[in-house]
Amino acid sequence: MSRKIYTYSLICLLGLLLSSCHMNKKKESSDVSSSYIKKDLKYAKGFELFTSENDKVLRVYDSKSVDSTYQDFKLVAKKTAANEIQVPCKKIICLSSTQLTYFFALNDIDPIVATNSSRHLFHKGLNEKIEKGEIKRVGKEGHFNTELIAGINPDLIFVSPYKAGGFDALKNLGIPLVPMAAYDEKSPLGRAEWVKMIAPFIGKEKQADSLFQKIAIRYDSLKNLTQTVKKRPTVFSGKMRSGIWYVPGGKSFFANYFRDAGAKYIIDDDKQGAYPLDFETMYTKAAACDYWRILVPEPIGFGRKALFEQDDRYADFKAYKTGHVIMCNIREKPYYEQNAMKPDVILADYIHCFHPNLLPNYQPVFYEALQ
Repeated sequence: MSRKIYTYSLICLLGLLLSSCHMNKKKESSDVSSSYIKKDLKYAKGFELFTSENDKVLRVYDSKSVDSTYQDFKLVAKKTAANEIQVPCKKIICLSSTQLTYFFALNDIDPIVATNSSRHLFHKGLNEKIEKGEIKRVGKEGHFNTELIAGINPDLIFVSPYKAGGFDALKNLGIPLVPMAAYDEKSPLGRAEWVKMIAPFIGKEKQADSLFQKIAIRYDSLKNLTQTVKKRPTVFSGKMRSGIWYVPGGKSFFANYFRDAGAKYIIDDDKQGAYPLDFETMYTKAAACDYWRILVPEPIGFGRKALFEQDDRYADFKAYKTGHVIMCNIREKPYYEQNAMKPDVILADYIHCFHPNLLPNYQPVFYEALQ
């Protein structure tokens, strides 16, 4: 009997200890927040920034985690410990072209010393630096040139948490790997607000705040144009790829764009990511849609005939018949290196397509009718 009581007491004691550790962990993360001033973010959900007189703490959340897991990075003016990052940084590696858009928007590419690839990059200044060897190409996921990266000895590496693997080799270099998770944001302005996450690393916080404010004001003013439209045209997105049609969910990033532009997205579900459908299922849903939006990496001059030649069933869609296929070709337009910081421009493109009378003299930048 005494053994049972002892065992029960031991279990209870362990439970209390575990509970205490859990509470301490929560209290510790709470203390970080309460001892710093939290930066006001209106749209972005994937990061937080806390400031004090002496340093800053950047917190980046793991969107794939169910328990709000995060990583903290301490940004300091003078580094005194291995787990700190001295800012402004002098040497930064970007492992995705989508990260570059924030540097371009802040008009500062000097800290960039390496990137994964220069394919499809339009930025003249960056391409010139690559040609001169001032910016190195360090390979892609799973094939990084770790010796070159170690030789560069950057202050940090911005990594994409969406790429499947490939970063394990970099973890052994002792270089801070900062996840750039802007592309998990479900609102266009949420993605753009990540410029405030990049800014402290290059000493451009005031510029970032001012720039984002201007973008948000223009985006909201454009969005307001569509709030009272009497007819909202229907729209669908994507096309066949290797026998599969990947469809953005009804609560996805693209779905939010379409709604703000005064259109009705044909997929009406609660999914945030893209998922596969076969052609027949997609045709059943979208055959009578007014508009069809596609983002493609096709040869320059790609048009209606080339789209038909890819799959003659495309001609059966109403949007194809009426000339309402709107396309952005990333081989002709700098979409991936600019879109995150130009949500107002893309929204204007969509509005011009869906409701041309609202922006009669507008010249599209990224999306326009397929000819």
